[in-house]
Amino acid sequence: MPEASVLAAESGVRIFMADTVYKLVDSYAEHINGLKEAKKMQCVAEAVFPCTLKILPNRVYHNKDPIVCDVEVLEGFVKVGTPICVSVPSKDKSENIVHSLGRISSIKRSNGNQIFSARNGVVSMKIMGDNPQEKSRSYGRHFDASNELLSQISRKSIDVLKEYYRDEMSDENWQLIRRLKKQFKIA
Repeated sequence: MPEASVLAAESGVRIFMADTVYKLVDSYAEHINGLKEAKKMQCVAEAVFPCTLKILPNRVYHNKDPIVCDVEVLEGFVKVGTPICVSVPSKDKSENIVHSLGRISSIKRSNGNQIFSARNGVVSMKIMGDNPQEKSRSYGRHFDASNELLSQISRKSIDVLKEYYRDEMSDENWQLIRRLKKQFKIA
């Protein structure tokens, strides 16, 4: 058996050994969970959780990049790193135009404590543009308090949520995903 151990080590194959079947099954399950968690950590940047936010009208502190404002979390939950967009009606009102605003770089509660994510209530957030087009968007010109802010989901982000974050998603979040898919015309 020592030859098998050497060959397994050279090939990158892990051999599980235990005195009882129960310990063997437990160690295998622990190994699989560790692999899933590592893969989940690799995909954390691609996971975009769904949310809709309402801008509080008199609480916009900086209207251009970085946009700093207070918002009410209406649906879903918002996290640092979430790409945010706004859907505004076109001039002829035939369809909505989606303007990407950037990613959330920080979230604070009303008491000033910085947090990583929020489900309900009012939070203050900073949205920073990633490219020149996002940096040029401004509150009052391209959008206002009547427009909802939305998490900018994609086909890839939906697939990552299905694969690795299914246990963190509620039925309401999946319904919001379906609604956003229709709004963003994602197949």
